[in-house]
Amino acid sequence: MRQLMSKAWFVPAVMLALGLLFAYWGLIGRGPLNYVAAAILLFFALRFVSTTQVRSLPVSGVDEHLAAGGVVVYWRPGCQYCARLIRELGTEGRERVYWVNIWENAGAADRVRHYHRGFETVPTVVTADDHFVAKDAESYDRAKAVIRGATPVD
Repeated sequence: MRQLMSKAWFVPAVMLALGLLFAYWGLIGRGPLNYVAAAILLFFALRFVSTTQVRSLPVSGVDEHLAAGGVVVYWRPGCQYCARLIRELGTEGRERVYWVNIWENAGAADRVRHYHRGFETVPTVVTADDHFVAKDAESYDRAKAVIRGATPVD
């Protein structure tokens, strides 16, 4: 199951399917609350669709990218903080980052646990000499500033 959940498209697809199912039930007379449930699920499906716009790369290239002055972001699908960072970076910002999905690569999860005393806390932004978690407005601004000055991914 974790292997399926590691796919960035999975969470938005499930929410979309459930939202459409609830909308259909509302159409065939199962009650107006189905429309509310459908609207909520469709909202979250659209909110998480931004996570499908990043290309996860192998952890084996992380050290080389950091040595070249790049930025690495460890993330996972379904993480609201990751989705927010991806949305806030926009297309140009997303292309400057070396994205590593911790659910697709055990080595990536090990690195994140090393940074955070055993916890898989994401999104973890890593540079050659620092790492931090983007979790609030201040850290998102810090992440965007670090990424703007980074070497883009080849």
